[in-house]
Amino acid sequence: MSVATEHMLIETLSRAARGEFPAGDGRAEAVGELHGTCDVLAAFAHHVVVAADVSQSWVNQHHSDDTGHRGEDPSSGVVNLISALATELGNPPMAVSLLMAAPPKSGYLSGKITEGGEPDPGWAAYRTDIRTYQYESTGSAGAFAIGRGPGDRWEVFFRVDHGPGGRVGRELLSAAKTVTPERGVLFGSTPLHDPRIIRIASASGFLPICTEVLFLTRPRGR
Repeated sequence: MSVATEHMLIETLSRAARGEFPAGDGRAEAVGELHGTCDVLAAFAHHVVVAADVSQSWVNQHHSDDTGHRGEDPSSGVVNLISALATELGNPPMAVSLLMAAPPKSGYLSGKITEGGEPDPGWAAYRTDIRTYQYESTGSAGAFAIGRGPGDRWEVFFRVDHGPGGRVGRELLSAAKTVTPERGVLFGSTPLHDPRIIRIASASGFLPICTEVLFLTRPRGR
């Protein structure tokens, strides 16, 4: 399978960022590899998109959306597909997150943005073209980075160094929107185990799109 220039998963995520979600038809689609370091599984409500070098027949064989009818957790079919896909891809490193997105925004910031710093290594392993920034405002400080995620989408990572976490986190995400190239949709992968980060992102205008699993199958430097 080849990497498409206008990849179906990126189109699906862009539409979801505008509130146009895939139909909850119980299907799992195989859409081919993305450009970048990762293969991807994106789980929407009763609809899954698999961006990896696997066929539609392989996905059909390993996915089922009818488990909820037997009184089981309806996400079991997706979990089984994730496990099978990880094995098929050679059990690469994985990152699971709630993918969120926000439109670009330029506006007043009370703090100062300067370039520099080191990105979080775990986040950076799955991204390319990474740019890092420091942010300071009265009584608070932090850092953020933007980089290219799967399919060359722009993503953000932030860290609060000093000050009230919620307020500073919102300032950092607002700052990231102002420096995002091309001023398109900005995505953010929020860890499922940290609802605090999800709340901060939500308060900053980021809306949840899907649960996403990244498989680090093409790490940089190889």
